[in-house]
Amino acid sequence: MAQDLNRKLVVDGLLKVEKSGFSNLVLPSLLSDGRLSVQDKGFISNLFYGTIERKITLDYILGRFISKPLKKLDREVLAIMESGLYQILYMNSVPSFAAINQAVSLCSSFKKTSAKGLVNAVLRKAAEYDINTAKFSSDKEKMSVLYSISEEIVDIVMKDYPETYEEILKGMLITPSLTINVNTTKIPVDDFKKLLDEKGVSYKTTPLPNCLEITQGGAVTALPGFEEGYFFVQGLTSRYSISMAGIKAGDNVLDLCAAPGGKTFAAAIYLDNTGSIISCDPNPSRLVLIENGAKRMGFENITTLENLGQNYREDLSGKDVIICDVPCSGIGIIPKKPDLRYKKLDDIKQLCSLQREILSTASRYIKTGGRIVYSTCTINKAENQQQITEFLASHENFRIVPQDCPVPGAENDNNMVTFLPHTTKCDGFFIAVLEKVW
Repeated sequence: MAQDLNRKLVVDGLLKVEKSGFSNLVLPSLLSDGRLSVQDKGFISNLFYGTIERKITLDYILGRFISKPLKKLDREVLAIMESGLYQILYMNSVPSFAAINQAVSLCSSFKKTSAKGLVNAVLRKAAEYDINTAKFSSDKEKMSVLYSISEEIVDIVMKDYPETYEEILKGMLITPSLTINVNTTKIPVDDFKKLLDEKGVSYKTTPLPNCLEITQGGAVTALPGFEEGYFFVQGLTSRYSISMAGIKAGDNVLDLCAAPGGKTFAAAIYLDNTGSIISCDPNPSRLVLIENGAKRMGFENITTLENLGQNYREDLSGKDVIICDVPCSGIGIIPKKPDLRYKKLDDIKQLCSLQREILSTASRYIKTGGRIVYSTCTINKAENQQQITEFLASHENFRIVPQDCPVPGAENDNNMVTFLPHTTKCDGFFIAVLEKVW
């Protein structure tokens, strides 16, 4: 059978990711091949990301039919079988025989001809395997295999959410819809909706009036109004967090961990080109993303600053609002970043320490009566509720601001709001708002 370019590119990509590559950086290089059609690119994207997302499940099943540990297999052979089995189990458009035959053919492409018999035999058996009959050593292992997520992450979710952990883990297999935030400093929401209607772009309204859910595929940059700066991509969770900041015209805002800039831009809309925003990040290349976005959308009150959020600077004091979207484990955005399913969490303690330092530094910058918005894209309570509880215990001059979140399914725990993927269909996210009383 002739070599299939699409499947070969997918295996190439899987091998690159294995060598410390990031899937979001690897995929564009795969899709740059000039021989690919739009349909080809869609197939490659689905198969590439899907195989990464379901790797634990795929490897578990493959391991049932291979006598030696998978780690001892040639990596090319394993990647061929992983991508082949993903097609069989999760891509209804691909017949099993076609996936198996193409996998066998790929062995020649990667100079693994001797593995053809193994690939053929294993995939045929794996295609018939019913994972519901599997016997697991523990519920943790079962959750890890069924929902293809590391046991480290499963352990955190099981401990923090003992009644709903399986629903949460299942929800992490559902990618949230694309939402955009309308730049109302340039165009009213209703006028932007008319523009989408005229161009035949499908969308839905959301509980947040200037956020729209785009329900069709395609590149964001191809949507009407992108070049004009009429919108930017932002999830409901992030947009809601800024709505709680209480930003008003003329305020001076500090975004301590700003890149790639969504929260900065949302704050700029409230300011309506008044006041000021200083957007910080320690990486200059990420600051460029903010600068380019601000230019596209016409925000002239944004200044970028290369800065570590935990380091105090006297010149940044006296702010009305501080945005602290702190570095975190990222457990809440696993559906959008499949690499995170296998992330090592050895640095959780260090992350929590950094989060405390950033929040403590923010408390030194804020004016009396000002607000600090603390948020993370994780559902780990050690990074969320525990941080806020400990901060309030040691800072008597701060209070927590009441929240009434309009997004269905959001959980409110003593005015600390958590978005869980299975109930909100959003990113996993946490928000607490702190006000300096005196």
